[in-house]
Amino acid sequence: MTAVTLPEPRTDLAGARITAAGLLRSEWTKLRSVRSLRVTLAAAFALVLGLSGYVVLEGTALDGAPSDIPFGFTAVYPIGTLALVVLGVLAVTSEHSSGTVRVSMVAAPRRAGVLLAKAAVLTAVTTGLAVVSSVLLYLLVQATGTLPAARGVSLLDPEMLGGVLANTLLLPYGALLGVVLGALVRDAAGAITLYFGVFQLGPQIFPAFLPEPVAGVVDVLPTVAMNVVRAAGLSSEPYGVGTAVLVLVAWVGALGAAAWWRLRRRDV
Repeated sequence: MTAVTLPEPRTDLAGARITAAGLLRSEWTKLRSVRSLRVTLAAAFALVLGLSGYVVLEGTALDGAPSDIPFGFTAVYPIGTLALVVLGVLAVTSEHSSGTVRVSMVAAPRRAGVLLAKAAVLTAVTTGLAVVSSVLLYLLVQATGTLPAARGVSLLDPEMLGGVLANTLLLPYGALLGVVLGALVRDAAGAITLYFGVFQLGPQIFPAFLPEPVAGVVDVLPTVAMNVVRAAGLSSEPYGVGTAVLVLVAWVGALGAAAWWRLRRRDV
């Protein structure tokens, strides 16, 4: 039998240094190469563009009533946010279910960098697509003229810009919220059930079971704060836009901190 001699590796990886740019490139590669992530991302923005385009062409809201606010074409954006929450969850949990997360953590022993890079890439991509979608829909609104409240209103007009910007930025926020939920729960079904069962349905269900003095706690759920931000000042219930933004930031911060703690302390 002839012995086979393997060539010496050309690069000594012992002294290799993991950089932020390298982690970002790695997460970008994962996003565009994993089929489920590509499909979910495409589906989210197909829903946003398709249903919002329908609203524009019909000149009415989804409930059939005429849209009397300039940024009424963003009424469908909450559906896109739901899809992007699922995308954020899958971006994390797909690695846990396949076991490939162990490779990432061996390559980046500090671990937190992997989670931050994943959140940064997903947020950047969804923000870019959200901005493009909003600009295209605004142009469609002006070309068709079917929404009287928006006819001839500049995108930079405060009445238009505030609402469009708020609804546009809530799309990547959904993806970011999904990332921290996925990192905390580490199971796709569990994280998505948690979002829908507690955050999405909680404001309707919890007041029926909670004592009246504490029922108001549902007002600080992220979905309630999202609705306040989406109104862009047209409604101040149960609090203003500034408070709603703080609530949203606090939720991501708290869930992200819990996910970071579990990532550092528990095996993957």
